[in-house]
Amino acid sequence: MSKKKTFYICDNCGYESPKWFGKCPVCSEWDTAKEIKIEDGISTTKEQRSAVLLLDEVSKIEDKKRLSTKYEELDTLLGGGIVSGQVILLGGEPGVGKSTLALQLSDKLSSYGKVLYVTGEESVSQIGIRSNRLNISKKNIYITTENEIESLLITIRKQNPVFVIFDSIQTIYSNSVDGVPGGVLQIRTVVEKIRRFSKETGVPTLLIAHVNKEGNIAGPKLVEHIVDTVIYFEGERTTDLRILRVLKNRFGPSGEIAVFQMLSTGLKELKDMIFVEESNMPGNVVTSLFEGTRPILIQVQSLVSRDRIATARRISHGIDVRKIIILAAVISKHLNLPIDSHDIYVNVSGGLKITDPACDLAIASSILSSLFNKFLGKIVLIGEVGLDGSVRKVPNLKKRIENAKKAGYEKIIIPYDSINGEGIIKIKSLKELYSMIIDSEEG
Repeated sequence: MSKKKTFYICDNCGYESPKWFGKCPVCSEWDTAKEIKIEDGISTTKEQRSAVLLLDEVSKIEDKKRLSTKYEELDTLLGGGIVSGQVILLGGEPGVGKSTLALQLSDKLSSYGKVLYVTGEESVSQIGIRSNRLNISKKNIYITTENEIESLLITIRKQNPVFVIFDSIQTIYSNSVDGVPGGVLQIRTVVEKIRRFSKETGVPTLLIAHVNKEGNIAGPKLVEHIVDTVIYFEGERTTDLRILRVLKNRFGPSGEIAVFQMLSTGLKELKDMIFVEESNMPGNVVTSLFEGTRPILIQVQSLVSRDRIATARRISHGIDVRKIIILAAVISKHLNLPIDSHDIYVNVSGGLKITDPACDLAIASSILSSLFNKFLGKIVLIGEVGLDGSVRKVPNLKKRIENAKKAGYEKIIIPYDSINGEGIIKIKSLKELYSMIIDSEEG
C-alpha cells in the first residue's frame, strides 16, 4: 500500500519544506505555507509497473517528424520544429505579443489538423475580433473558455488536436488541490497534469505565462524544470521589435533568438536581424554579439558628459550597469583619463540585452568616442577587456568576422593574439585603441 507524503510549499515563491513554517525563509512572507499531500510508495500492480528498456533498444525507436511552425526563424529557435509531446513555456510581459504569436501559430499549425486554443483571459468574441485583424484562417482552429484542467483534458482527448495552446496557465485551475488560479500550488499542479498528458498522447502544448515584477515567469521558477522548452518574449512595447529567446530546450540548442516585427496585422519574422542604424555621430560603435549558434551585429551608443555634482552617474539600457562601472574604472586607471568626473550613459539599439564579454571593446570604444567627440568610422570592434587594460580573445571569432564582412564592414578591430585577414586590425590593449581614436581624423 502506498502512503501519503506531506510537505509544505510557499504559495508566493514555491519554497518547499517537510515542516510547516510561519515565515518563508526565501521570500520572507508570512502565512504562505500550504500543505501538500502526495502518494509515496511503490505499486506492485502490473498496470503501474514501470517498463525498463535497454538504451540500445530506445535509440532504435524512430523519432517522429517535427511539426514545422512555417516560421523559418521560429523553427531554428526550436531546433528544427515542434517535437511530439513537447511542452513549451512562453513567458513575457503583458502586451508584448504572446497571445498574438499564439494565434498566428495556431493558424500555421492548423494545416496539420485541429488546433485547440484554450483562453482564460479573453472571451470567444474577443478572440474572433483579433483573428479578423490578424487575417487568421478560421479552419481547424477550435476555441474554448473552460479553465478547469480536468475537464479540459477530457475535451482535448475527444477533439484529438495536433496542438494545444493554454492562454494563460495563470487562469487554469485544478479541482484536486486548494488555492486560487494563478497561485504557486495551482500552477504547479496544472503544468504537471499537462506535462503527463502531452507525454502520454504525444500532443505538443504551448503554455503562456506572464512575468512578475522581478522579470521571472510568474510562478516564479517553479515550472521551468517541468517543461521541455522555455522561451522568453523580450522587447520594448514602445518599439516594434520583438525578440524570442530560448533559455532551455531539451530538443535543440539553448540561447538562440528569433526576431519579429510587430505590425498592425500581427507579428512578422525578420530573417535579416538588423539592430544597426547607420550613424556618423560620436559614441556610435558596432560589435558582434553571439546568440546561441549565430552572430548578430548590434550598435552600442554612449553619451559622456561633464558632471557638476560630486558623484558621477552610470546609467545603461541593455547592459548590466556593473559592466559600465568596471570599464569606466579600467579606462580611468590605464588611460589616465578623468572619466570619474563624467556621467556615462550607454544604450544598446533594438532593445537587446547583452551579456557577451566580446562586446567589452565596443563599449569601451563607444565611451572614448563620445568623450573625445570623434566618430570611429564604419568599423566593427570585437574583444573582451581585462582589468589590466588588455584586449583578450573571444570564442567564435571567425564567425563574427564573417558576419561583419557579409554586412559590408571591411574594417574590424580584434584582439592581437587571434586570426589574420584582410581588413583586420589587431590590438593588445586599450592604450592602442586610445591612440587610434586620438589620431582619427573623423570628428
